Amino acid sequence: MKTLKSTESSVVSSIDCRRKANSYMLLVLGISWGFGFLTIALLDYSNPIVKSIIMFVFAFIPAIIAFALNKKEGGKWKNLNFYKPSLKGAFSAFFIPIIYFGIIISVQILFDIRTMPDWSKIGSPLMGTLFIVLGYPLTALLIMGEEIGWRGYLQVKMINGFGAFKGVLFLGLIWGIWHMPIALQGYNFPNHPYIEAFVTYPLVGVALSFIIAYLGYSKYSIFIGVLLHASNNHFGSIMLAITETQDEFAHAMIFNAFYIIIILIFGYLWKKKVV
Repeated sequence: MKTLKSTESSVVSSIDCRRKANSYMLLVLGISWGFGFLTIALLDYSNPIVKSIIMFVFAFIPAIIAFALNKKEGGKWKNLNFYKPSLKGAFSAFFIPIIYFGIIISVQILFDIRTMPDWSKIGSPLMGTLFIVLGYPLTALLIMGEEIGWRGYLQVKMINGFGAFKGVLFLGLIWGIWHMPIALQGYNFPNHPYIEAFVTYPLVGVALSFIIAYLGYSKYSIFIGVLLHASNNHFGSIMLAITETQDEFAHAMIFNAFYIIIILIFGYLWKKKVV
């Protein structure tokens, strides 16, 4: 039975976590959007080198702010969840995106929304193999810039401040709309940037956040997020690169539908685990 003192302490802790989470979210969105929209407006975003530099800096803004706030709060590395993940969690985080991306692309091919895979699109067999094998750790390194912020600093504060289910849901939505400057350029859907920015990215953010929270429940290791996020981006990009879109709107709608299914499945599993 909780004492009055422990209940008050819990309430104070919850309020403190919510305050820190709100401060972090405002800082990340404000600085990221300011940097993103300004550089895209002033620089030639169509230039691959310029685009890569903008995206690289953009990706590390969450980590930079997380490090600054964590230091200000007197936190250490462990406060950013730099823990070794469980083998089962790491294995699942690596393979789950490959499975659902494979299903999504297969469904699109079945309905003639995408073409059959053509591996020559990513170069010779040697170059393709190098791209697949070496591209993943490089993607994971870039993803680390985001995950230090979202899963390292913010996730536990959102859970403690808003509740296990709402906290992860809100985190996913914030993570999704954080992509807005790049999404509005039509990064994935060139002809439907508003669908990408206001529908697809928020759905992806919520879906992946529920999977990461579920897989990392026993120990909130930042590396669960890194492994899953990197697999989603790297192997998903490969599957898209070796096929061609024949109907972009249908392509977008099927992606959105599948991410809604993922949200329903892992949202249910997460809620069942934490209730």
